[in-house]
This record gives sequence, C-alpha cells and structure tokens, in this order.
Amino acid sequence: MEQHISIQARRYVCIFALLLSVLAMSSCRVQFIPAYDAKIAEQIDATAKAVDKFYLTMLATSTAENEGRAFNNYTEQYVAIEVELNSLLNKNKIRPLNENSIRICEITIQLWQKYKQEHKDDNTLSDGLIKLNNKTFSDIFYAMQVAEKGKELVNNPPQ
Repeated sequence: MEQHISIQARRYVCIFALLLSVLAMSSCRVQFIPAYDAKIAEQIDATAKAVDKFYLTMLATSTAENEGRAFNNYTEQYVAIEVELNSLLNKNKIRPLNENSIRICEITIQLWQKYKQEHKDDNTLSDGLIKLNNKTFSDIFYAMQVAEKGKELVNNPPQ
C-alpha cells in the first residue's frame, strides 16, 4: 500500500510541476524577430529615395540618343547606391533572427548589379526599362519598409 501511495504521490508532483511549467511558459513571450531599428528604417527610406531620384533624373534629363544615357554618365551614382545597399545588408546581417530582411537586401543588391551590368553592356536604357527598373526597386524597398515596420508593430503592438 505504501508503494502505491508513493507512486500516486509522484504522479501528483509531476502533474503539479507540469501545470506550473505550463503556467510559467504561458506568461513568457518568445520573440522570433529582431527589434525595430529606426536608423535602418531611415536608411531604407533614404536609399529608396536615392534610387527613385536616380531613375527619374535619368528619365527626365537625358535621352537614349547622343550618348545621353551612356553608362559612363552614371557610374558614380551606381556606385553610391550600391554602397548604401551593401551597408543595409551588413546592418541587417549583424541583427539576430533577421533572415528575411537579409534575403530582401541580397535580392536587391543582385538586381541592382544585374541592371547596372545590362546598362553597361547596352550603354543605354530605354524609357520603358527605366520605368520598369524604377518600379521594381520601388516594390522591393516597399517590402523592406513593411518588414521593418512589422518588427516595430510586433515589439510595440497598438493598444
């Protein structure tokens, strides 16, 4: 009989410990995304504006004829924007649990380099390509901004 009580007592202790653990864990909050970073959000916005200005200026102030859109006329701007994109990537890489933002940055850099190489190879860009490239980057930067804003909302939910 004593052994039966001992086994039953152990069961009660285990059940009590399990309930206590569940209660303790339910009050904890597990976070699987990094905290919002206002500086990165500002840099995303600034870089998006730089890319938009780059393409809109090219569209408004030059033509495909007479070497107006020759690649060499835009090399400094390509480099300056790529530096900003690399900076965004590096800032996102050092933040733990930030795989999605890292991937968005990597895709952005790959596309920037691809479009830059196409411009270099063709030595010009048509109005249509300028508009398409600008729209593509606008959409990508929007995704970056939404990802960063989502981090803010998760960490500071509206009341």
